[in-house]
Amino acid sequence: METVGSLVTAAAALVAIVVIPWQISAADRIGRDQTAREIYREFLNLTAQKPELAAADYCALPDGSQTVAYTAYVEYLLYTTEQMIGTDQTWQGPMESYLSDHMPCLCTNDDWSSLSEDVYQIVLGLRAGCGPVAACPQG
Repeated sequence: METVGSLVTAAAALVAIVVIPWQISAADRIGRDQTAREIYREFLNLTAQKPELAAADYCALPDGSQTVAYTAYVEYLLYTTEQMIGTDQTWQGPMESYLSDHMPCLCTNDDWSSLSEDVYQIVLGLRAGCGPVAACPQG
């Protein structure tokens, strides 16, 4: 009887060792997905409330608050991209499409060192198309 009890205890411990980390990992994944979707919804809300940022002509922005607001918008777009593709790689295409609308900003700025590797690779790929049309004219 003691042997059966020991085997049952050992089996329960083994199941706990396998199941508990899996449950924690699943809960973490669900939480990250939910957070990413909330960030995406907030990005869409910002875009709807400030369409002038989504459609801004970066090269024509005067220095000052408009440039700061637009730069913050693009940074939030990059953050949203990081969150979305960090949870599901199928978001890469849609987020790349959003980013391609902001080529002058992406082409004019060179410091993207703070981006995650996935988002950096997207920006790097988009920047391959930088040229006189994509970047702001000099002068």
